[in-house]
Amino acid sequence: MMVTIQRMSASLFVSFRKARCFIKLLAISISIVFGPQSLAAKPPLSVAISVDMPPYVINQAISGLQVDIIKLALDDYDVRFVQMPFGEIQTAVQKGIADVGVGVLEDDSGVFYSDHFITFANVAVSKKASSKKIEQVADLKDHLVLTWQNAYLELGDAFEQLYSPQSPERENYIEVADQADQVRIFWQGNNRIAVIDRSIFIYFTKALGYVADDATFHYVFPSVTSFQASFKEAKVRDSFNQALGKLCQSGEYNKLLSRYEVKLKSTVCENNRPSE
Repeated sequence: MMVTIQRMSASLFVSFRKARCFIKLLAISISIVFGPQSLAAKPPLSVAISVDMPPYVINQAISGLQVDIIKLALDDYDVRFVQMPFGEIQTAVQKGIADVGVGVLEDDSGVFYSDHFITFANVAVSKKASSKKIEQVADLKDHLVLTWQNAYLELGDAFEQLYSPQSPERENYIEVADQADQVRIFWQGNNRIAVIDRSIFIYFTKALGYVADDATFHYVFPSVTSFQASFKEAKVRDSFNQALGKLCQSGEYNKLLSRYEVKLKSTVCENNRPSE
């Protein structure tokens, strides 16, 4: 009986050793095939981003220029996008709604701001048939202006003075949360001017069945307007900046611009460099 028990114990010990070796080999194989991060889940990161505005945010933030840049620059995290109107993103991190807010401007609110990571080419748009002469911001006066939320803060001093909340011209100024609606409203009425990124306008114009050549683009704003991302944690911001610099240095950033047919006179890569 004793001999039988000893044999059983020896057999169990051998089986245990084999099982342990198998588990180790399996773990090594997974690490080789999928990389070391497959053995540990990426930390989750909630990212506040605008409602769809192709080509920057497409199909509920599944793709788009802005979406792809964020995913690549935060590859070490499990990014989970939270879509919201553009005007709410500026304070999303401050209010605890998200860990990151993309497409914001730096202020004194106490969060951590990235380098500029996305650039828009904003224009004033009129219908070609109206033959409007708009050569400077002041020429927008007396027209109904359709634009995005908080645009009056982001397009230079002349535009802010003309359409600040205290200005009498504010009654001819409408901020639209969804830029598809902004373009639709533009085409459906007369004496309306859309102030919008050129690529966004062209995309929604085609999607709505209109023809971009029926519009006139007036270049009365700075050639580009660049935006940042806000972060709850400085270490995440620093990681983002470093990765963004590498995207620029490798040429991947410019490839993304080409993929989404976004044409700019200058990009953030002309100022951003990878951190040492």
